[in-house]
Amino acid sequence: MDRRKFLTTGIIASSAAMLLNAQESTASTTGQQPENPAVHIRWLGAATMLITFNGFTILTDPCFGQGNKAFSMGDPNEMFDLAKGPNIIDHERLTPFVGLETSDINLMLLSHAHEDHFDQQAQATLSPSLPMLVPSQDKATITQKGFNLVEDLPWKNTRTYKIKSGTIKITSIPALHSEASSISGILGEGNGYWLEFTQGNWQKTIYWTGDTFGTPIVLESLIPFGSPDVMIPHMGGVGTTGPLGKISMEARDLIPFAKAISPQNIIPIHHSTYPLYLEKISALSLLNDEHRLPLNLISEGTVITY
Repeated sequence: MDRRKFLTTGIIASSAAMLLNAQESTASTTGQQPENPAVHIRWLGAATMLITFNGFTILTDPCFGQGNKAFSMGDPNEMFDLAKGPNIIDHERLTPFVGLETSDINLMLLSHAHEDHFDQQAQATLSPSLPMLVPSQDKATITQKGFNLVEDLPWKNTRTYKIKSGTIKITSIPALHSEASSISGILGEGNGYWLEFTQGNWQKTIYWTGDTFGTPIVLESLIPFGSPDVMIPHMGGVGTTGPLGKISMEARDLIPFAKAISPQNIIPIHHSTYPLYLEKISALSLLNDEHRLPLNLISEGTVITY
């Protein structure tokens, strides 16, 4: 069975080999230097965010569907035969989508192509000419959907964008959907991303985990970067009631992961939006009473500035 196709309605894994040599691309915008550089993060539910710096806006894992049929995908929380895969069903969205202006987006960053990270409504809404950075095995599928500016970013590779008088540097980080290698093999490799925003002597760093756990491979890949200013982990405890087992972090998984990389701030996402997410975010809040991590539990639509 094709790896990424396991949960999806039509995702086929790319056979392109992973390239581990560093690469760089540049994009420029014009305009005068802002007096006070800042990064603005707006959470839109699920794993969808708008990250804006110097007028350049990055959209992550777009999910725009609403209501009882927000998106269609297999249900990893139901019992099914691993040899056959799950039935494709409609999934509900519990919270209203707060919306966005798609014409303001300069780049889309995708952790992986399961439909709870790139849903059918977003696929139909976004411009075919929107530039995208995606995991290597998802490039062919996204291109087949009609998007024509899709670039894969293999693990440890980097792209750099010159934005006015500042710079955004994006490096792909391994993201493993399960702590069990056999399950990760079924679901396919995804990307996390390390984002560095610089302007003069000013710098902010964001580590967006994607759907992953703090495995040795992931932690080793983060060593060269040090501690991020902001860690944005995916939560929800998805899969704990199904044959795949847990395929997104619970509170007890995040605690050691965060302690290992010592972020200055933690903004959990990928919770509360869908019934697909089994663990309530309150579980993390309660567990953190003991561990005192620098959590910022924001609501959908909230903008945080660093």
